[in-house]
Amino acid sequence: MSQQTLRHLLGRQSESFNLLEVAFLTAALESALYYETRMRSAPAFDNKFNLLSHAIQLAKSDGLFLEFGVGAGETINHIAMQIDKDRIVFGFDSFTGLPETWRTGFVEGKFAQSTLPAVPYHVTLIKGIFDDTLPAFLETNLGPVAFLHVDCDLYSSTKSLLKQLAPRICEGTIIVFDEYFNFPGWQQDEYKAFQELVADCGLIYDYIGFVPSHQQAAVCITKKQNS
Repeated sequence: MSQQTLRHLLGRQSESFNLLEVAFLTAALESALYYETRMRSAPAFDNKFNLLSHAIQLAKSDGLFLEFGVGAGETINHIAMQIDKDRIVFGFDSFTGLPETWRTGFVEGKFAQSTLPAVPYHVTLIKGIFDDTLPAFLETNLGPVAFLHVDCDLYSSTKSLLKQLAPRICEGTIIVFDEYFNFPGWQQDEYKAFQELVADCGLIYDYIGFVPSHQQAAVCITKKQNS
């Protein structure tokens, strides 16, 4: 790509390029290459809500429905609207915002909520750090994970929950990631944590959808080689 093309794309106004704009362009190109090699058969969706609806339709009827990273409650309420009202959706969040700085513009405490979001009766919110709340939850809630929505941004948080859920993730588990790719450093966050889970558990998976203009991607586990 020529400098003239870059100047046009990035709106260069000085002798130097805007590093953030170049970083986003680089991330987009890297993500496009990943799409070409790994995701070409996956359907594309206009937004994350349509992707979530599609993924929920593919989820098994039995098993746990979980969301990690509830925030203001938009997506967990959407999930709840898509499933039978006799099912419970469990939402995990500290509600104190990011536990550490993620990247430029997303500092520690970002996304903090002053109050818990309003949710329907078949949504249960579990407040606290994943390492504190998830072990006790798994002791009293048995069965596999049918549907998992990961909206954690950070590698550390995603790694924590996937490590604890690994024994419950099995053939047929649907996982939707909210920040999977298409932003600077995407290979170091939710994507990295998932690929480590894949390696550790011998998971085989298919991409079942993505949002090409944003960062979301969804997978279905088709085989688990290591228990």
